[in-house]
Amino acid sequence: MSFKELDIHNSYKSKGDNSITDAFVVPVLKMSTEYKRSVGFFSSGVIDTISEGIMGLVKNKGIIKLIASPELTEDDIRAITTGYEQRKLLVENRFTEGFVNEIEKLNDRKLQLLSDLIKNNILDIKIAITSGNGIYHDKLGVFTDDEGNKIAFYGSANSSYSGYKGNYEKIRVAKSWVPGFDEIVAEENEEFDQLWNNSNEYVEVYEFRETAQKKLLEVIERRSSGNAGKAVVLRDYQEQAINAWVSNGYHGFYVMATGTGKTWTAIYSAKELIENNHILTVVCAPYKHLIKQWAEDVEKAFPHAKLVLVSSENPEWERQITDEIIRSKYDDKAQLIILSTIASFKKDRFNNLISKFEGKKLLIVDEAHRFTIRPQNYDYLLGLSATPFSGTSAERGKELMDYFGGQVFSLPIEEALDRKYLVPYYYRPIFVHSTDEEESKFNACSRIILSCFKNGKCINPDLLVKTLRNRLRIISMASQKMEQIHDIIDEVKETDHVVVYCGDGHLFDYERGAEVRHIQEIKKILSEHEYKASQFTAQENMKDRMELVDSFNKGEISALAAIRCLDEGINIPSIKSALILSSNDDYREFVQRRGRILRTYAGKKDATIYDVIVLPSRECDQWAKIELRRYLEYARLSLNWDELEMDLEDYLLQYDLSIEDIDVYDYEDVEVDEDE
Repeated sequence: MSFKELDIHNSYKSKGDNSITDAFVVPVLKMSTEYKRSVGFFSSGVIDTISEGIMGLVKNKGIIKLIASPELTEDDIRAITTGYEQRKLLVENRFTEGFVNEIEKLNDRKLQLLSDLIKNNILDIKIAITSGNGIYHDKLGVFTDDEGNKIAFYGSANSSYSGYKGNYEKIRVAKSWVPGFDEIVAEENEEFDQLWNNSNEYVEVYEFRETAQKKLLEVIERRSSGNAGKAVVLRDYQEQAINAWVSNGYHGFYVMATGTGKTWTAIYSAKELIENNHILTVVCAPYKHLIKQWAEDVEKAFPHAKLVLVSSENPEWERQITDEIIRSKYDDKAQLIILSTIASFKKDRFNNLISKFEGKKLLIVDEAHRFTIRPQNYDYLLGLSATPFSGTSAERGKELMDYFGGQVFSLPIEEALDRKYLVPYYYRPIFVHSTDEEESKFNACSRIILSCFKNGKCINPDLLVKTLRNRLRIISMASQKMEQIHDIIDEVKETDHVVVYCGDGHLFDYERGAEVRHIQEIKKILSEHEYKASQFTAQENMKDRMELVDSFNKGEISALAAIRCLDEGINIPSIKSALILSSNDDYREFVQRRGRILRTYAGKKDATIYDVIVLPSRECDQWAKIELRRYLEYARLSLNWDELEMDLEDYLLQYDLSIEDIDVYDYEDVEVDEDE
């Protein structure tokens, strides 16, 4: 990265706007490895305006050196003539008073950012006063990139919110690689270094970093003591996403890999908007257990807000919302946050209630690829999904994001793994084979699927969806899976924090003389293998589900058997491995399940995906495509891809298929009970 790539002017000015920041400071900071800044007055509110640039500098492993002055009274100036230690104490106390006043103005997120910069030795602050009776009032800055190029700027702008945004300000710029300006840059850089090293005969400089860190921690702890939960430290990409959403007028869509913290990014996005504004917030998610999980996190971030959960499990939600809307008319500080399932959100009586709120409204939709309606009565919008685009649904994905205001941030799983936001993983396919009877049923379904189309158009969508589901169930419930189930479970090396994905079909239990659900039988077999097992399905109520998650994270339950309820949104970061006994031919499912497994957790270095692949005869290549495309998707990003790639090539050759034949895609989404 080089400053020479930027179009940098010789001067910048602003009047009540953010032009100096946007056009100069932020883009240069993003390319910097060092930022030296001396100012006459400092406000920590500068974090508000240049945080995006700071995160770029952090990514470059850069540092910031800041020199600023305290605000001194006439009595202070007279007292400065005292001895060194007394003078140092007086100056530090005065600067500390102003520093604490400024950081108190920051919201939790920016307060934590400032604290982290100092704690991690990225930001160092020193205090400067003149040796005489005045204050230090120079304003200069020097940027350095990783090639050693430097940019110096000097002029009227302070490192404060008003200095960058509110006042009429002008700065002049010099570039070290431009003849005639290199001497100016060298002179300004030398001037700063003399100040920093306290070797300027006219200015005295005092250390302040340790005091700044101490005061920041005091403020954070004081706030946390009155808060239901601990302050969340956001990663740099989360900060970038929030800044992009705010810059887009509080509209936009986050495409973030499962497990990278979409929920907290959205919550702190909302904080940017609603903390100091009277706004009704509605959070919408597909399932009851998701809105419960959202509620727990929202409560930590907004301890004084009124939360109302809207689903079939809360019969009082209409009265609760009505009461809060009435109260909001008399209390403009009342903060109402509604968390609703998509099914409840669609109801007329819900929307009629919301319309009675007279102020502005924010809508946040989690797992937004399941959000099929487009309400027009919200002033601010935020959509979240790891998979808005998926094969045949690509056009729908674009239309969805356009509704929210367009994609403003993307973090694909490849980048999340590369930057260690998710743990790396091993992929261990376990192979079984189909029977002639199963292939015959599969081929019969395939013929029915073909009959649902005429001239390239679907003429019977209901039959198509039903038959697709039945055809996948044939693979899901392939007999060899249960015939070899004990050997399959023995392949799993982990003895705790294991998730097993089961089919939604039934098996015949010859001992009982009756059919039992697949998941119940798997749970029983897991217990025979000395796992303390439980099941996680739509049949458990929300309270039981959350207790199961808590017990699993604590290790009190060593294995969870699930069907689909763990696919979206639920946060179980302690998962070490997953055994996939059943899977749909759905790219979204692949992505969601993998994301569940790869979340970071204390002591967790990697994870393992065990996947039961059912291989058919050579003539049944359509079946092979379904199974091998899942193999490809899971294998391609795994730690053991090199060995898996060679095996995949052999299987493709066996079925006369190519990589292009098994590219991931999805069929039209199969409707599910969203309230569950």
